[in-house]
Amino acid sequence: MATNNPLIEIRSGRVAKADALRKLGLNPYPSKSKRTHYTKQILDGFEALNGQTVTVAGRLMSWRKQGALAFAHVQDQTGKIQLFLRKNLVKPTEASTATLGYAELNLTDLGDIIEATGKVMRTERGEISVLVEEIRMLTKAIRPLPDQWSGLKDREQVLRKRYLDTILEPESAQRYANISKIVSSIREFLNQRGFLEFNTPVIQPQYGGGTAKPFKTHVNALGCDMYLAISHELYLKRLIVAGYDKVYTIGRYFRNEGIDRSHHPEFSMVETMAAYENYEYNMNLIEDMFRYIATNVFGRTEFTVLGHTIDFGKPWKRISMPDAVKEKYGIDFRDIKTVDEANEKLASIGMNEKQPSIGEALVKAFEGVEKELIQPTLVYGHPIEISPLAKPTSDDPRYVERFEIFIAGMECGDNWSEQNDPVHLLETWRKSYKSEERDAGKFHTLDFDFIEALEYGMPPTTGIGPGIERMAMIFTGKENIDDIIFFPLMRPSVSHINAQVYGIREQALAPVEDLALSQSEFEALCKEGLLKPQTTHVTIKPHLRSWPSGRYTGHVDLESFVADSVVHLTGFNIELPKTISDDQAKEIFVGKLEASVLGYIRKTFPQCQFTISPATVMRAG
Repeated sequence: MATNNPLIEIRSGRVAKADALRKLGLNPYPSKSKRTHYTKQILDGFEALNGQTVTVAGRLMSWRKQGALAFAHVQDQTGKIQLFLRKNLVKPTEASTATLGYAELNLTDLGDIIEATGKVMRTERGEISVLVEEIRMLTKAIRPLPDQWSGLKDREQVLRKRYLDTILEPESAQRYANISKIVSSIREFLNQRGFLEFNTPVIQPQYGGGTAKPFKTHVNALGCDMYLAISHELYLKRLIVAGYDKVYTIGRYFRNEGIDRSHHPEFSMVETMAAYENYEYNMNLIEDMFRYIATNVFGRTEFTVLGHTIDFGKPWKRISMPDAVKEKYGIDFRDIKTVDEANEKLASIGMNEKQPSIGEALVKAFEGVEKELIQPTLVYGHPIEISPLAKPTSDDPRYVERFEIFIAGMECGDNWSEQNDPVHLLETWRKSYKSEERDAGKFHTLDFDFIEALEYGMPPTTGIGPGIERMAMIFTGKENIDDIIFFPLMRPSVSHINAQVYGIREQALAPVEDLALSQSEFEALCKEGLLKPQTTHVTIKPHLRSWPSGRYTGHVDLESFVADSVVHLTGFNIELPKTISDDQAKEIFVGKLEASVLGYIRKTFPQCQFTISPATVMRAG
């Protein structure tokens, strides 16, 4: 293939080396290794292994040859170890044993996966090493690794090729290993407390258990449409009806909504249900779970979250929502008798957006408290107006048995005593149901099969549902969900190089429902004619997410660029003082949009009219 691209030339050279190995009678891709030890076992157990023969295997990460001597490093799952090679000690190339001799080491390259057998020793410089006697090629890498000193600099390449990021960055590799351990630790914790793990359906005839836009699929064998799970809650409750008192699932969830720094269409969650308990049981359960993960996975209880030092070892603060508002503003919403009085109290603290009920006014006032809940805090006693599926408290039916978790100013979970009155629940669902918006994710859908199960009787029940990714962000100190998802969802792409190498055409834009793009991607697709307004009127909806650090991240929804769908423009970041109001943040955000994306759209599509909806602000979490 004639090309001036150096990567393609390097690849061709490595393919030729693989062929050269075959001509020597060596298979560059054997099926098995004879490894006896991981590198960490040797480094940690040097005193016992010194002078012993071991076999290590891993990726070749460094190579330095000096005449009759050579030094290399191989990397496996547990770390790196040095290989020390003397020309007179390394066995010659031999097809029957698949060994590669010193003279043929020029057929190896950085990135190859090799096996080395020799004695454990320490060099004159003090580095624990393997004095190599035999080398075998296990996998010939035909594409070179990125530069190890600079690593992957391009953010998109990090996300698309996470395997390269973890090869080059030990911190990244350890982070994902810890996330795996978090999941294992959750299982240990729940199993020790008598919970049974069940697999609940991912493909469901009726999505439910939450309010989110679902992904729809079609089951050919049954000849019907079904949904990917937005929640597994209703199946866990069926298990409670079946007679299991403590159940849980660690499942995958699919919500066909936006992508931003803290949300992803596919994510993981642990959901539990415990019979004969109420929400107070879960307060203890979630606090103990976080503490168990902290100590068992990380060996400590203090973590840095959004710039704050968080201590999971101390007892968590517990406070009712009315008391939290009273502590900050001196206003006790329990004493307020009318909606007008509630809105007057809101106005006195600078919140002028009128609320339709006393309970919703309380929730609005609580928004000013959230960012100050730094250490782990359980806020309970939510107003019934915003909690239709939770049970009212026995001492004051204006509030319900529900609590939220706050860590570093973020809401990190929502839990309540479950409604097990089938007549009441069906009535609540029917009131909110609109057939024309069935799959819009705006209300709990009607699941008559579940209602039938409830009619056989479900004991008092309560559950928790912390997101695995959100927990991982907290424990690893990451603020972007893409940094803790190994395979983040991205728009399919074929690079120019791969198109050349594999002889394929670059893919055009596939039909989509909701499309998330950066501004540069959006402009490129518009320039290519792949995106353009479908009507003469375009609606623009700005959205901001407020973070406790004072940072606002934003995205913009563009309607009418894709038929019956929305284009999400993401990646807008604004650093603002913590004291700034949401209204001021909205004004600044819209001003930035006027100078960037809105200006581009007006210039590129002058024939269109535009409506800019009022900006919305959501709290991170």
